[in-house]
Amino acid sequence: MEESNKDEIIGTDVLPNEKDDPQPEPLELETKEEVSVKPPDRPPPKIVEVFDCNASNALMYQYFGQRDYVECKSLIGEIQSKYNEKNEAALHVRGLIARNEGELEEAMECFQKAYEVSGKNKRYYYEMGRCNFLLGRHQIAVEQLKKASEVMKNNPKVWYWLARALYHFPTEMMNGKQFNPVESAKTVLMNPDIGRDSALICFLGRLCEELQDTKGAIAAYQSALKLESDNTDVMIRLGLLLLRKGDEQEGFEKLGNCLAYDPSNSQALLTIGSIMQSHFDHDVALNKYRVAADVCDYNGCLWNNIGIALLARNKAAASHSALKKASFINPLDYKISYNLGVLHDIMNLHCSALHYIKLCTELKPQNAKAVGAMAVILSHMGDNKNARLAYKRSIELQPFPSIVLNYAIFEYRMKDYTAVSNAVKLYKELEAAGSKCSLNNKQTANLLDAVLKQYDQQPAEH
Repeated sequence: MEESNKDEIIGTDVLPNEKDDPQPEPLELETKEEVSVKPPDRPPPKIVEVFDCNASNALMYQYFGQRDYVECKSLIGEIQSKYNEKNEAALHVRGLIARNEGELEEAMECFQKAYEVSGKNKRYYYEMGRCNFLLGRHQIAVEQLKKASEVMKNNPKVWYWLARALYHFPTEMMNGKQFNPVESAKTVLMNPDIGRDSALICFLGRLCEELQDTKGAIAAYQSALKLESDNTDVMIRLGLLLLRKGDEQEGFEKLGNCLAYDPSNSQALLTIGSIMQSHFDHDVALNKYRVAADVCDYNGCLWNNIGIALLARNKAAASHSALKKASFINPLDYKISYNLGVLHDIMNLHCSALHYIKLCTELKPQNAKAVGAMAVILSHMGDNKNARLAYKRSIELQPFPSIVLNYAIFEYRMKDYTAVSNAVKLYKELEAAGSKCSLNNKQTANLLDAVLKQYDQQPAEH
């Protein structure tokens, strides 16, 4: 066989023949100390343990959402002691708990620490601004909330609390400059982002009410109802505004919708009862008041209306009890004192009537009706001189048709026909101007006018 056909192992020597070559001599092994090489001196590797400082956040938020503040604060204490008060979420939640519990200074401290730990996140200015607002530091609150609005432009709550802080500013700022806090708060709430929050729209409506912008307030409350159709507070406010505007039908419907959601709503019941009472439906009004009395018995306005409704049904004793209870609840309400004076005059207790009417005039000195009622009581007591002065004072304050007619009747009894003629003439002018006049008053005025004409014709016949 030729050498060219033999297999060749590349990279190795040809193996020698055992017969030809002698056995290799065994190597002499060196000792272990001589063979092994000593490694250099190195420190042992450090074992790094990785901690997740947010591992307990879910449980912490669960306790906070359930308002279990005891367990939540206990867990926050464990987290802070374990991580050396470097857990931002724990500081934030601890501040929220402190603010909810009224510990505002402690809440400020927690939010300040969270602000530092977070790398000075401006969002914490919102929380600190709210705390300063609750502490009465409105100027500092405005400054912090403005900083928060730079990074929270789409959060309507920032604009809400900023408007509230501006609302509590004094009307006269530094250097004697005039400042309208209500107008400034309204300007802040004109931000388009508030359209997503009903609380902000309701606050805007209240500001419009304070600025006498009835149309704007109605529009705001209607927008709030589109977001929360079952908000009874908004329904009541909207209903009252519509009633003041003169739209009684729509206002009554809004109050009726409120009772559909909350049948025991005392404010809606009281308002609807008052509307019924103004239309002389006293039985329905008393039924409404009966339901309202079960909910809010300690309400002076409610018992005042009950007293008037009972008086309209000729129950003077029951009316007196209701009005006395209303006076006990609200002793400084001039309307209750006025009603008590009229009731005592009807019961022929003129001294008591004069006492309550005098109290009414002291509480409301420019009330023309109260002065006119005092004139009627004085005439019943026979004090004609002071009664005439009271009538003239009442007409000078505001010429109500009923008071002018009473004055005409008083002067007719005193046989001062010139004064009677002038009073009847003034009554006719008020009636022509559109003042509300009852049918009885119109008939009485026409009768007086006819009597005066007969009196004028008598001297001409002689």
